[in-house]
Amino acid sequence: MSEEKSGTVAALEKTSDFIDRIGGFLCAGLFGAMTLVVILGVFFRYVINAPLSWTEEVSRYLMIWGASVGISLGVRSEEHVGLTVILDAIKSRPVRLMFHTAIYILVMGFVGVMFFYSLAMTRDGKFMQTQSMSMSMFIPYAAVPVAMLLSIIQLTIMYILKFFRGEEKPSEMKIIDI
Repeated sequence: MSEEKSGTVAALEKTSDFIDRIGGFLCAGLFGAMTLVVILGVFFRYVINAPLSWTEEVSRYLMIWGASVGISLGVRSEEHVGLTVILDAIKSRPVRLMFHTAIYILVMGFVGVMFFYSLAMTRDGKFMQTQSMSMSMFIPYAAVPVAMLLSIIQLTIMYILKFFRGEEKPSEMKIIDI
């Protein structure tokens, strides 16, 4: 591998690691905050008998943001649901690369379409408000384009790394003979 390629690979790995690390911290923080809000809501409703009107809504939006940010974590670790039986059966590296490329193009197309249409949805959300907090729906709706953008970045990096390294992650799916 040439110096240029190894420098490119190292830079891409650092970028991917950085996005992954920030995403992990964000997910932990968002889900931790969601847990605290739910506990607070339960405490006020059942112990003090004075329910807070905003806890359900806040916890819902924290969960949406946490799950959305988590999408790119799954993309990076290649842990999303996939059917690998066909890829596992192909022994020829060029043919496997061709299939990987087709899969990446399909997934990237889907994520790109989601990103494009979620931008319009988010833009329209500026004019809507949440029920209990009167907060702009722009904030919860923005979770989708942010998640899709992070996924596009991670997908691009993962494909380039796979191409430069010539490595393929072995499938962890086991085929059960019956």
